[in-house]
Amino acid sequence: MANILDVILKTIGDVQQKNQRNPNVETADPSVFDILRDKLQEIDHKTKNNELQKGKRRPKSNLDIIKSGIEGTRKENKKDPKIATAPKSIFDDILKKVEAAPQRQAKTGIRKIIQDYNLDASRIPQDMLGEIQNRYSADVKELNQQYAQAIFDLIKKIR
Repeated sequence: MANILDVILKTIGDVQQKNQRNPNVETADPSVFDILRDKLQEIDHKTKNNELQKGKRRPKSNLDIIKSGIEGTRKENKKDPKIATAPKSIFDDILKKVEAAPQRQAKTGIRKIIQDYNLDASRIPQDMLGEIQNRYSADVKELNQQYAQAIFDLIKKIR
């Protein structure tokens, strides 16, 4: 998880700098970014100590856990009267980065299928290929979840 965490932490810094430099968007309170970093560090710590999946009925992927942490921070920021609510774009930009890896994997997976089956997809419009990639990504995520659930159940049974 360290690699994805490093990328997300760097993204938080990049988004913070972009926010500070953009005169057209309200500058977010720096503590919002600190809270995000702390939340991700906490998730990383719990992951390393195998504390995140304990007591759960369904395992969650690291990306889903990170997304939940970011969304949780967004909600906390909205509710906290002491800290001004950060612009929506702050959290959206960070979430885009989190979701970029699965999108790249789907694009690569579709390319591989096209190559493996020697398909001429040159005349398929990009938006249609995008829809296929989205479907492929959802199917892979669902399949991975099923396997993770089976392994998770086995682990619980063996204990």
